[in-house]
Amino acid sequence: MLDALRKALAKETEVAPVTNDAIWNAYAAGNREQADNLIESLRLASSSRATPSGSAKFTLVWLMDDFSGSGNTYIRFDSKQGRFKGKIKKIYERLHQGDLIDTAHYEVYLLLYVATRQAIDHIEYWAERFTSENNYKPLQVRVLCPIEPDVALVKNLPTGLQSILNNPKYYDPAAFTEHIEVGGTTTAQRGFADCALPIVLSHNTPNNSVYILWGSEFHRFSGLFPRISRHKEF
Repeated sequence: MLDALRKALAKETEVAPVTNDAIWNAYAAGNREQADNLIESLRLASSSRATPSGSAKFTLVWLMDDFSGSGNTYIRFDSKQGRFKGKIKKIYERLHQGDLIDTAHYEVYLLLYVATRQAIDHIEYWAERFTSENNYKPLQVRVLCPIEPDVALVKNLPTGLQSILNNPKYYDPAAFTEHIEVGGTTTAQRGFADCALPIVLSHNTPNNSVYILWGSEFHRFSGLFPRISRHKEF
């Protein structure tokens, strides 16, 4: 998957292949020491060019991930607190510290391997509002494999399948947590943000899928492909 994302990145920007030194494999941009290491790698890579010593900074920032079902974890507006939240907000604020990029000349791309149309529309809408309100450069979204709305298990389902998905026997209300509530629903039966996807990924099952697929093994009814959660309960 990473190779596919790298090829898409190179094709989009028409630049040389991206090296490991220019990749930060985490959701956050890192601390000052990590930023200094990235800048040092960039300085060494550009030493043969007419670049003034110490002035090297990144102008292209690519954020890459494998999947987005709703887009909420990337960017959302908390109406109760009256502020934006999510990865995009944190990353832009980190970039505008100015040690990694020239804050007057830069571009930020979000490259997703798989994303639903719901997630794409959500990210584009709220990212545009966030960046414009803060005078940041706009976020540019690219998706290799978009999932259209008709994939969701919502309309025109066989009666048997519909009854299974709605059967309380195959659901545990305890799955509805504060993390699921962020998606704006009152149940987790059709997944986070009501996405109702029939998707299982190789490394995990997204909670955007129907509960009968991802239900944790710690719940009263365990899904067919139990999700490994980052939010552990002890």
